[in-house]
Amino acid sequence: MKTESTLNPVVVLDITHSGYGILRSLHKYNIPLYGFTYDAGHLELKTKLTKETFVYSSNNDLRQKLISLAQKLPQRPVLMLTNDEKVEFVLDEREELEKHFIINMPTTQTVQQLIDKIKLNAIIDQLNIRVPRTINIENIEHGKQVAELTFPVIVKPFLKSEKWNKAGFSKAIIFNAYDEFAEVFPKMFEAENRIIAQEFIPGGDDHIYYCLAYYSVNGELKSHFTGQKIRQWRILTGSTTSTKPVNEAFVTNESIRIFDAIGYNGLGSIEFKKHQITGDFYMIEPTVGRVDTQQYIATCSGNNIPLKAYCDMTGHQLHGLEKQNDNAVFIDEVNEIQSFFEYNTKYGLTVGQWLSSIKGKKHFRYLSTVDPNISLRILYHVTRRLTGHFLRRMLNGKS
Repeated sequence: MKTESTLNPVVVLDITHSGYGILRSLHKYNIPLYGFTYDAGHLELKTKLTKETFVYSSNNDLRQKLISLAQKLPQRPVLMLTNDEKVEFVLDEREELEKHFIINMPTTQTVQQLIDKIKLNAIIDQLNIRVPRTINIENIEHGKQVAELTFPVIVKPFLKSEKWNKAGFSKAIIFNAYDEFAEVFPKMFEAENRIIAQEFIPGGDDHIYYCLAYYSVNGELKSHFTGQKIRQWRILTGSTTSTKPVNEAFVTNESIRIFDAIGYNGLGSIEFKKHQITGDFYMIEPTVGRVDTQQYIATCSGNNIPLKAYCDMTGHQLHGLEKQNDNAVFIDEVNEIQSFFEYNTKYGLTVGQWLSSIKGKKHFRYLSTVDPNISLRILYHVTRRLTGHFLRRMLNGKS
């Protein structure tokens, strides 16, 4: 195996959420790993999988710290991204960052076409992609057009920003009537002035499918993986808490068709929802220039996409150590518990049904033998949440 001094480092921006999955995917290959995050309280800062981690306070601070780190490293580092804000940051700083980092992501024009929901409409029409009926909101007056949709409607920001999160909104919100939406809309628009409203496709979290992909800088498909969500948190609107590999030809073929047609390169994915009644698949949204929340399930199933991307970008030939396992299940242990509690309360999901739904070789977001600092802290959080839940159940039962 090659030594650290000969391998290009990888800088993960940010190491939270899906970023930790990149660390889990690459650490065993002796690749020097470096992580960035904006919050000194993030659990991932305690990881032992990185050579060093950094906290930044602003985009300007981030740019300076990234360049300073790259200049100190013996090999040109690969930059991997994990959220939309960092994709936009790299687009803004691309010319300077490409002097110091190996970056493989689509052209600025392609990224903007896929991220900007208005521009995405042109691709949807051109490629005849089936999508839910949608209203793109970019001013207060546009908000009135939501009344034209058939409710329930799911509403989410164009960009999942910290301002949106700090305003107290979840990743997406379901409204059952226009009056409900109109009451909350002004506060939402104040937090994010670009909002998308879509008719909600009937079906639970397990009706959501996705295809993860990596394309070389020349637009050659190097790797892909198709999965199915089991649960999300929050349920119906949130991020993946449990998922598994699945053989669903339409999702795979349609994703590749779309990526090929636009000349895609880099990491990305497309999410679909299967209509509970008709069985039709609707494209929900693409993920552009970065990994997705559920990326680590591909590694657990034997398809280490971050490693394949790394080798393609650097020219290193590192043999994947993961074995193919179509019975793998990825679980975000903390949020999966939250999701189960809500499914249990609202829909009567039993413990037996829950365990049956995650049957298979389990791989956890945090728990592992290779990073004890993280594992011990997660065990504490899981134990505390379980204890709190059962205490509340006991007290409610007595009242």
